[in-house]
Amino acid sequence: MLNSLPERLTGRRSPAGPCATASCAILQYHRVALLAHDPLRLAVQPHNFERQMEYLATNFNLISLHELRQHLETATPWRDKAVVVTFDGGYSDVLYTAKEVLERFEVPATVFVPSENLIERRRFWWDILEDVLIAGDGMAGAPSLGPLVTEAEGESLDWPLVSQQDRFRAFDDLYGILSDQAPAQQRQIVAEILRSLEGSGEELDSHATLSMQELKRLEEGGLITVGGHAHHCAKLSLLSEPEQRNEIEYNKQILEEALGHRIECFAYPFGDESSYTTVTRKILKDCGFRLSCRVSSDTVSVPGADSLYELPRLRIGDWNPFTFYRYLKAFLG
Repeated sequence: MLNSLPERLTGRRSPAGPCATASCAILQYHRVALLAHDPLRLAVQPHNFERQMEYLATNFNLISLHELRQHLETATPWRDKAVVVTFDGGYSDVLYTAKEVLERFEVPATVFVPSENLIERRRFWWDILEDVLIAGDGMAGAPSLGPLVTEAEGESLDWPLVSQQDRFRAFDDLYGILSDQAPAQQRQIVAEILRSLEGSGEELDSHATLSMQELKRLEEGGLITVGGHAHHCAKLSLLSEPEQRNEIEYNKQILEEALGHRIECFAYPFGDESSYTTVTRKILKDCGFRLSCRVSSDTVSVPGADSLYELPRLRIGDWNPFTFYRYLKAFLG
């Protein structure tokens, strides 16, 4: 475990009481898995995740997102060195790999789940692109991709796929293009790519997302809770107000019907400031969400200083404990 680390990394959890000037770090994870390819760096390998959770459990005050919300709503301080753990996307490895580690170290967590995959059992479009472009699964050996016309660019785009470097470049370019498209356009472009490459787009276990039954199992035990993440995992800022409302309301409805309780926490898909608007925040309030999270290199400040609908989260990488320690120390001391 961590017995080889310096004492400062393995000390007992801080006994300090509430601190009026303390920050709280909300951590953002996506996956806990060992992948052959991970071009978006979404995954933390299981052994690194286990050591990260052990380090958190012995050195920080772990609170749930619900507890943080209560502190913010009542303007009461939380304990020093407070940390909240969250996951985005609803990948099944959160249930099959991460949950056991979270329970062993008593780490509460919130998992933000888009509902499209629950109902239609679709993979995320970026996972399909990875499989056909980088892994080459289901391809007929096409030497190049294109020409491909996108509505956003309005021009033919062509990529050679001779080398692995070519494939990664094509993936990076297409990820950037598709990230700025609405869900319908994303599906259209991905379908065109599959036709061009004669790819199957078949489901691979390494990219599996939670089913309805697995979603219910995820919350068993009470340590893990589920939050909203829109119906499609797409930037809400690209949509009209009625479309945004439908995305948010439908997601909330599906999750609440599946789990039998209210869903009050939300995370913006993609999460940067360009992915949502003031209209998005208003819709969240109207729909009964009591907080929402974005992605930013920042921590939650003293109660009342941060908007409940723009709580910052720190994205966590596949780091060993020393790197993890240095990163958190920069924000929490």
